[in-house]
Parts: sequence; C-alpha cells; structure tokens
Amino acid sequence: MAFYVTSLIVVINIVLQSTLLQHFRLFGIIPNTSLLIVISFALIWGNKKGALIGVCVGLLQDILGGVFLGMNGLIYLLIGYNVGIFQRILFKDSYLTPVLFATVSTFLYYMIYYVIGVIIGIDVSFVGLFRNVIFIETVYNSLLSVLIYRFIYNLTNKPFMDAKLRR
Repeated sequence: MAFYVTSLIVVINIVLQSTLLQHFRLFGIIPNTSLLIVISFALIWGNKKGALIGVCVGLLQDILGGVFLGMNGLIYLLIGYNVGIFQRILFKDSYLTPVLFATVSTFLYYMIYYVIGVIIGIDVSFVGLFRNVIFIETVYNSLLSVLIYRFIYNLTNKPFMDAKLRR
C-alpha cells in the first residue's frame, strides 16, 4: 500500500506543481515541491528509499518537460541519497529539520544543476541564477518544507503504510 500512496503523492505533486502552483509565484518563482517531497521521504525512510523516490520524481519531471532527460533524475537521486544518510541521527519531530534540509538541498540542487549545465553546454549565468532564482526559491522551499514534511511524516505513520517500503 505504501508504494501506491507514495506514487500517488508524486503524481499529484507533479500535476499541482505544473498547474495550480503556477498561480502562487513569489517574484516569478514557484516552490520546488518535488524536491521537498524527496527530502521528506529521505528523512523518514533513509538513503536508499530517498534515492529511489528521487530518481523517479526527477525522471518524471524530465519526461514532462525537463531541459535534459535525466538531469533532474540524477540531481534528486543524489540529494535523496545524501539527505537520507542523516535519517537515523535526526530528531524527526523537529520543525527545524525540514527547514535546514530544504535550505541546503535547494542550494545544492542549483549548484549541481549549474555544473551539469556547464558540462553539457547549457548557457547558465551563475550570478543571475543566484540572484533571480536560488535565493527566493530557497526561502519559499524552506517555508513550505514544514507543511509538506509534516503531511508526509504523519501519513507514513498510518497503519496502511505497510512496513515493507519503510525498511
């Protein structure tokens, strides 16, 4: 059951991010809720599940309109795995945990995006990216991270989320 619920969350997120959230722009920037979902699952279920969910979310995003097929998949995989490493040592009930990881992960997302973009020849201005996107999206993601993390945390503690996917 956990597989289906997680898949449903991912698909609903992709739909909402590409439709409804377009109307909630802050200085032209929408939050990266896909990143927040990957972070949340990685913090709750660990690095392997975080990486798996990350690559699935990223590839789905890439298929539906990415710049380079596999770029988001790779970035989310790396972030999901690395955030999930901290799963066992963090206090999961803290509101600071998702904020901290959303802040760091949003910055890392764009650093990796920039490096991959340079490698494959995409013309990206780092200063423009930081000034126009990274700072605003980091603040936006950090604020929303508590809500999304809380929702996923409470959902994963329900009895219908069987233990097979949580191990």
